[in-house]
Amino acid sequence: MQIRVYYEDTDFSGIVYHANYLRFMERGRTNHLRLKGAEQHALFAEAQAERPGFAFVVRSMQIDYLKPARMDDVLDIVTWTLAVKGASISLAQEVRRGADVLVSAQVRVAFISEGRAQPIPKALRLLLKADIS
Repeated sequence: MQIRVYYEDTDFSGIVYHANYLRFMERGRTNHLRLKGAEQHALFAEAQAERPGFAFVVRSMQIDYLKPARMDDVLDIVTWTLAVKGASISLAQEVRRGADVLVSAQVRVAFISEGRAQPIPKALRLLLKADIS
């Protein structure tokens, strides 16, 4: 997924404010589902039927800031699945400018319903496992 860095994404020094990378990567995770062919409304409706009151929550995230991005840069947000377990998904993400990796992260997302971890619905689990070698 490509994004352009706007003035609002930067701090007083003109580089991307560190917390904005989290927003970029959140969009990247959402777009990852879209690129896998998931029609999100239908997928979430199916999950809601199986597990009422469900939600995805970021359980943990490890992030390395390697190089800065600046206003008007065009960045690629790259996301891939590392593992799909019973109630969680581990993903790797990179923010790139051309061949340069600016930020790398690993994120674990948990599937919860009624405030507790629950098994990920089968359709979503199968969809996400499709890109694991």
